[in-house]
Amino acid sequence: MMEITVRFGEPLRKTVGARRIALQLPENATAADLIARLAQTYPGFNAAFRGDDLGRDHPYILFVSGKPVTRPNYAQTRLRHGDVVHIVMPVVGGSATAPLPRTFYARPAPEVAPNLLGQILVRELDGRRLAGRIVEVEAYLGPEDAASHAFRGPTPRNRSMFGPPGRAYVYLIYGMHHCLNIVTGPEGEGQAVLIRALEPLEGVDVMRARRGPVPDRQLTNGPGKLCQALAIDRRLDGHDLCLGETLWLEPGPPPEEAICAGPRVGVRGDALALHRAWRFYLKGHPYVSPAPQNRVPCSVP
Repeated sequence: MMEITVRFGEPLRKTVGARRIALQLPENATAADLIARLAQTYPGFNAAFRGDDLGRDHPYILFVSGKPVTRPNYAQTRLRHGDVVHIVMPVVGGSATAPLPRTFYARPAPEVAPNLLGQILVRELDGRRLAGRIVEVEAYLGPEDAASHAFRGPTPRNRSMFGPPGRAYVYLIYGMHHCLNIVTGPEGEGQAVLIRALEPLEGVDVMRARRGPVPDRQLTNGPGKLCQALAIDRRLDGHDLCLGETLWLEPGPPPEEAICAGPRVGVRGDALALHRAWRFYLKGHPYVSPAPQNRVPCSVP
């Protein structure tokens, strides 16, 4: 027998009643065997999860030790002792909860940033609810942070960054990619947190249509990708995230994964700006962006 660990994304965590479980499987067991075992143990999963017909369009995404496994390869993918299998089951719809309050954002960006991990970003688009769990962020301060857009003070482009906390700051880079930031701290200080990556949860079919023929793992694993998937652009710059309309954040369960901290990606500025460990992400999560390895140990802030 061999032992593997299975980690569940939302809403599977609620169905199982745990964020991760340890399972013993026979030697040479496959991903298809694992799926069948889980469906037998947890009958709350719908019929597609049982693995009766591997040719169906299963509404979940499977990763074995960080590597995606496609449906045709379930039966051929043999598991090994010590493997970590991450299963994400995107859903359409879902019950909304109250948006995060303004007091959540009214703190320094480096404090808010790790607290954003695990929260749910929601976009209402043409009557559909799109949602994803935040798995990677970066914090930026105001004029004292040489890597920040606020370094040289307010401009027409960054004026939303100096607004009250709980607003969206959306900008365009390279003339083609939008990036979503959450304004934090006191009004006028120019602090914000960049949302770098999401774990898709709801409305994934819409995200696929907007992103084109890319692997599911690449739907939202980058700031420009998630904005394209959720139709976030400059029209939402300055939007009040505390209203619970069009674009907002809802509380999610505390992450079980370790929170890693490291230097921000692709920034410019002085030595302090380049080395500040203000990029935070969930260790081992398959939807974290393909950024360089951290130059500091993974730690819980």
